[in-house]
Amino acid sequence: MTVKRWITLHHLLILLCLMMIPLLIHKGIGISQKLAAIQTAEHLFHEKRLVEAENWYRKAQVNRSIRYKEELISSRLEELAPITAMKNDLGDIADQASRADHERDFELLMKAYNKLQQAQSRYMTPEGAYSDYYSQVSEHYGIPQNFTGYFQKFKTLFLEQMEQNLAGASYDDESFKRNLLRIPGGLLGTEQEWLDELLTAFQKYDETKLTRMAAKGLVKSMLNDASSMLAEYKSNNLEAPWIISNAENLIESLLQSDWDNDDYAAFAMHARQFATFADSADPESKVLSLAKSRIDELMLRAGKNAENGDYQEAIDLYTALGHYQDTQAEISAAELAWTLAEPVRLLPSPADGSGYAHVVSGRDRFGSKVYVAATDQNNKLYFGRMNAEESVQVLSNQNLTPEKQIRTIAVDPDLSTNSNPVIVVEAASEARNARYAAFEVRESNITLLYSIEGDSLTIQPDGTLHVVNPVGEGEGQTAIFVRSGDIYQFAGIMQDILDISADSVSQYPDKLVRFTSTIIRTGSGEALAMGSNSLLLLRGDFSLPAGAAKVTVTGRFKQYAEQTVDEQLIGQIEAALKGQTGGETSGPNERQVEDRVDGQIGSRVEEQVDGQADGQVAGTGDGQMGGQGAGQVDGTGDGQMGGRADGQGEGASNGLLQSLTEGKQLWVPIVEVEMIR
Repeated sequence: MTVKRWITLHHLLILLCLMMIPLLIHKGIGISQKLAAIQTAEHLFHEKRLVEAENWYRKAQVNRSIRYKEELISSRLEELAPITAMKNDLGDIADQASRADHERDFELLMKAYNKLQQAQSRYMTPEGAYSDYYSQVSEHYGIPQNFTGYFQKFKTLFLEQMEQNLAGASYDDESFKRNLLRIPGGLLGTEQEWLDELLTAFQKYDETKLTRMAAKGLVKSMLNDASSMLAEYKSNNLEAPWIISNAENLIESLLQSDWDNDDYAAFAMHARQFATFADSADPESKVLSLAKSRIDELMLRAGKNAENGDYQEAIDLYTALGHYQDTQAEISAAELAWTLAEPVRLLPSPADGSGYAHVVSGRDRFGSKVYVAATDQNNKLYFGRMNAEESVQVLSNQNLTPEKQIRTIAVDPDLSTNSNPVIVVEAASEARNARYAAFEVRESNITLLYSIEGDSLTIQPDGTLHVVNPVGEGEGQTAIFVRSGDIYQFAGIMQDILDISADSVSQYPDKLVRFTSTIIRTGSGEALAMGSNSLLLLRGDFSLPAGAAKVTVTGRFKQYAEQTVDEQLIGQIEAALKGQTGGETSGPNERQVEDRVDGQIGSRVEEQVDGQADGQVAGTGDGQMGGQGAGQVDGTGDGQMGGRADGQGEGASNGLLQSLTEGKQLWVPIVEVEMIR
């Protein structure tokens, strides 16, 4: 029989029936299961085992083997919809928690736990009709046991991280603290038991960490971490007294060590760091009080050092204390006091460390609070000054070469002005006794005024220089140098000056003489003066001191000039005499002149004769006294008295008045003045 002949309709039907048998069996089983599910669900529903009933109703609904009591199933599921929603929510939460455990994702687990808390608060309400079934659904998914296990694993992980931080002395990541505090304590025992366990672990960790940081000298970081830890604990409503006590103990030991080692900079720095910490953590700290009292003690010690002149010690101590508080004002005051006591500090320290060879200084002159002049080993001149604003200026000059050995330097009072000091220097000289130099300090430089070699140099009150035996012009004599602009130049040879009376000027023609006379009147480039019994005409380029009556004149008699006597001249002479005597002069009455000579001049002459052996009043023969003006009292007779006794005498001056008549022409000696004062 061939296949073709065998495949007939009859045979195909038999084959199809045979193939339908498994399908019918499967459908029958499905129908049986659905009927059983409905029956079981109804039984559970009536026994109020609604969670299980919902599950069987759900199985019956998805069973499509037969459409049987579909309306009943739908109504029951609609009635049990809250349980269905509860199962869906808790199922999703269980899946998320399982995934977090598998991936070791603590944040994901906390999200799942937060959802669980929300679901619990939503479904387990006192008025909720299905709140009693929440525990059944939760147990159905194993939520309590699973979450406890998951958090237990993370607890172990975080505690291990804590130990790893201590072992590696690495504290960058301390998130485990925050995570441990987030673990629900109720899942691991009671809340208090879990909190006690955590605080014990945290205390051990914190104390170990702070101690190790302090031992490594990380004091500031240690205190900053302590502050951060306190803030973190406070944010979690926790107290951590061990942090404050541990920090205080560590700082107290550290401060004591700094104090014992006289390391006041470290003491001040550590005290400031702790004060910053304690101001917020423990303002009443005994350690803070102790640190402040010792800082006050050190401030007093520094002040006493400055008062005693130990300026460097004071500044060093103030600088050290600057780590605790601002001591810049105290440092500046100590430095100023030191500078006033040792002005050389205004100058830069010599590069070779040898110091300055010659130093001169002063205060409150030349517009400076303090000034100093000094020369170094290379003869470089320095001048430093500090003004009222404590601004310092330093100038220098190298006109003196190093081979010129300096003997002395000084600030000359005669050459200096109110604003420009003049520094005079005496140095060794191979050709003469010394080399004399002067430097004028100006606003922005030091200028050389002179550098002269000679046997001696004296600075005159008028600012001229008298140099004995200078090198060059004036050699072998006493030369005069006069300032011209910025430098002193040779002006001539100094001649001997004869001290004479004004009345004897004409006896020394063309010779340098010095005498005292009384100014009667002045004009342009000249002045009329009088001696005891004569008039003189002074000419030259000079100026008279303000209000001067008597002057000392140095000059030379050259020639005579004609002078007319008039009423004005006589009046001026009388006025000059009044200024000398403080009273009125007599007229041309010879008896009055004689009386005043006998009563006043005679006694003064006797006093000078007694007090000045070989003095200005001396006998000249035949009983004459002071023979420089014979007949000067009354113009006649022997025993005449010199008119220079006690500064020219009234009688002599009246004698001058007697000799003058209005309209008379006199020949008056002319004196070319070289100096007048």
